[in-house]
Amino acid sequence: MLLLFFAFQFAEAQVYREIVPGGNVRTVQLFNPQTNDETPVIRMGEYLVLSFDDLVQGFKEYNYKIEHYNADWTPSGIFQSEYLNGYSSNYIRNYTNSFNTYQNYTHYELTIPNRDVSMKLPGNYVVKVYTTDENKPIFTKRFSIYDPNKVSIGISQERAIGSGNLNQRISVVAASGQMNLTETPDGATLFIMKNGNWEDNLVLNKPQFMNPSQLTYKDQKIVFEGGSEYLWFDTKNLDVAAMSTERIFKQDSIYHTVLRPDSPSANLGYFDNQDVNGAFYIRNVKVPDQNRSGSEADYTWVHFALDEFDDKAGTRELYVVGAFNNWQLSPEYRLMLTDSNYWEAAVLLKQGYYNYQYAVFDSSAQTVNYSEINGSFWQTENTYQALFYYRPWGMRYDLLVGYGEVNTRK
Repeated sequence: MLLLFFAFQFAEAQVYREIVPGGNVRTVQLFNPQTNDETPVIRMGEYLVLSFDDLVQGFKEYNYKIEHYNADWTPSGIFQSEYLNGYSSNYIRNYTNSFNTYQNYTHYELTIPNRDVSMKLPGNYVVKVYTTDENKPIFTKRFSIYDPNKVSIGISQERAIGSGNLNQRISVVAASGQMNLTETPDGATLFIMKNGNWEDNLVLNKPQFMNPSQLTYKDQKIVFEGGSEYLWFDTKNLDVAAMSTERIFKQDSIYHTVLRPDSPSANLGYFDNQDVNGAFYIRNVKVPDQNRSGSEADYTWVHFALDEFDDKAGTRELYVVGAFNNWQLSPEYRLMLTDSNYWEAAVLLKQGYYNYQYAVFDSSAQTVNYSEINGSFWQTENTYQALFYYRPWGMRYDLLVGYGEVNTRK
């Protein structure tokens, strides 16, 4: 077959941002039982579990709606009957009041798909959770469903040469014995994200090489910052301080967990600290069955501290981020300089095991740097996910026809 060469090209950055809840709604998780983590991608026939807490105890009618999106996370605009069986919106029936906790709350859970709704098409979806007005959601979560029988994805990674030992390079091959992948010249879109974080991604709309049964994405420009291993803390047991905890106390009938102060380590070289790639798990060691932690894990104010940060120009802001807040920079997670000469923030979080990192926002340049505090290294363990979309000739929406992932240690 004729092998064609195409100039490598990135698509424009995506503009869709998930809505992160505030106020009384806490601990939003879209959990993947198949992978036992928050990987937001499933096969057709698998399911996800959406859960969250309302700190005002007592049932409240929370409604949800599922919408279909294209590869670039713009609404597809197709009819509900084209992508759903059942009802696109309904209310969340499964809820439990907290038990044996100082912080009262109501825990809500929703399985997607469920007896009321299922998805017909492989592709991108958004679930909105709202009370009365679907146009004013409390929060949103993205997820994707792929067809495992159409396209096989081979994804590999290696150290990026000439990047100062900072980056990791990704290569992807999409192959199919069923589909003509060149039928529509601009029909293919490859989305690569790091550690299940929708915001840390590259979008490729042209392969380097192509023939009808295979597209190859292999270029020196397909690179991600290696970053550093995540920092962590453990609040599964609020009676005993963990390794990363300085002390635990109770004030005004709620727990406080003071973490040991962190120090910048970007200039200290790579440190192999085992992590879960930014994720978090809700756990309480006092609960025999951890499936009950959703309603029997307590809340604690977690006190973060960094002992050194340069903001002499007054244009830089420091935040703590992770999967627990979708890596988003919101005021609740900003660290401020205190009288103790530490940069500090206190965040109300549910008991469990958490990964986190520090992000620096420069308001003058409008940039976010996730590596300034702890550095970036090609040796860092990361997982990369490749989502391959295709829009066949004459179709009005994108299908997710292939998925693959690679861990840099395997």
